[in-house]
Amino acid sequence: MGSFSTTNAIVRAQFEEARETAFGSITGSFTRIGTSFADNFSIVYVQNFTDQIMDFSISFEGSTVTFSLSPNGIICSDMVSNQIQIAAGESAWVKSRLTPPSSGFVQVSAVTPV
Repeated sequence: MGSFSTTNAIVRAQFEEARETAFGSITGSFTRIGTSFADNFSIVYVQNFTDQIMDFSISFEGSTVTFSLSPNGIICSDMVSNQIQIAAGESAWVKSRLTPPSSGFVQVSAVTPV
């Protein structure tokens, strides 16, 4: 898909398939949530449906905490107005903060231009 412009134009977009990681795969080390992002995008939803605080990274290597979510926490970031985007090839990563979760899953959804 590649880059896109939002200046004075409306761009058609679609949700990518949701990426999920079940509680049993989440440890104290970063684990990739699904596959790397295939395209650049500027809207992302991250949900923590586990019973513990989770640390997340959206990056190429998954080594730095970029935000954390409490149980049943959600973050939605719309970066279009600031004309920034997450690059193709980056991934979403998750790790438990203190205690590994005993239920639930985490989910990431991205909106990409088409």
